[in-house]
Amino acid sequence: MPRSVIIAAGVTVSLLLSGCSALEGGSVAGDFPSRNVEIMVPAAPGGGWDLTARQLQHVIQEDDFLPGRSLSVVNVTGAGGAVGISKLVTKNRKDPHTLMITGLVMVGALTLNQSKITISDTTPIATLTAEQEVLVVKADSPIKSLKDLVDKYQAEPTSVSWGGGTIGGTDHITAGTLVKAAGADPSKVKYISYSGGGEATAAILSGDVTVGISGLSEFEEQITAGKMRVLATTGSEPMTVGGKQLPTLKSEGYDAEVLNWRAIVAPPDIPEADRQRLIDFISKANSSPEWAEIRKKQGWTEFFTTGDDAKKFIADETTRVEALLKELGIV
Repeated sequence: MPRSVIIAAGVTVSLLLSGCSALEGGSVAGDFPSRNVEIMVPAAPGGGWDLTARQLQHVIQEDDFLPGRSLSVVNVTGAGGAVGISKLVTKNRKDPHTLMITGLVMVGALTLNQSKITISDTTPIATLTAEQEVLVVKADSPIKSLKDLVDKYQAEPTSVSWGGGTIGGTDHITAGTLVKAAGADPSKVKYISYSGGGEATAAILSGDVTVGISGLSEFEEQITAGKMRVLATTGSEPMTVGGKQLPTLKSEGYDAEVLNWRAIVAPPDIPEADRQRLIDFISKANSSPEWAEIRKKQGWTEFFTTGDDAKKFIADETTRVEALLKELGIV
């Protein structure tokens, strides 16, 4: 029977749930998949997590990596992902048939919401992709380099305003990471949050903020048009725009790196045999030509680790981000 799931204000989607519901318990060890599989997106449709889940769904179904089973995507909104992960960890415990997309943004959101549940309470299956951040200023800004920006901040922190997305999100984390790497005080970062890329772009071009931070795709048009200048990107691999190689934090003398990573996790306490089968089929999807083409089209960097390696990475990131948000004074 169709069951309605609310995924956003005013939007209702009917999901045809066949066989057992994913909420009705776990599986026999080594039995995966004994029914259809679901990927939970702990956010509204249309964002980065949602796009990742739906593109992954397309690849898995196109190449039949789950023979005889279907794969659906379900959105569960609330508290920056806290509602979704709580459902995964409690109601879906021991059941490998419900997976969840997560990432760096959730680490900050759970910390800010003082959630007792963290990503480390899940069973990490794999990290999937990563996107670098870029720090930009308007083209006629007196700040010509990353060193100019850092010098200005060190001289008078309140003279620098940083514009980006959600408080405690990747852009905010980037600002704090740079300031800390420069040996300055992160607690004095004057961060202004914007609800969308359009608002942030307007604020940068008007001079309302000193420096803007986001993924390259948000600012690439303005950079190519010569309206913005890139001070640095946040990864270890240099990026190129319009045939010009962009500087990185490290090439500018700051030992720091920030990647907006995304991962896929399962509930806690799933059978070990099922965990390995999940790793195997996600690994097949990651190595497929279709997924490589999607990464290229979306500008995603491959950032694939599995099992214990993914678990360690997520745990290390959680520790790092929690500490940084405290230093920023927002927790």
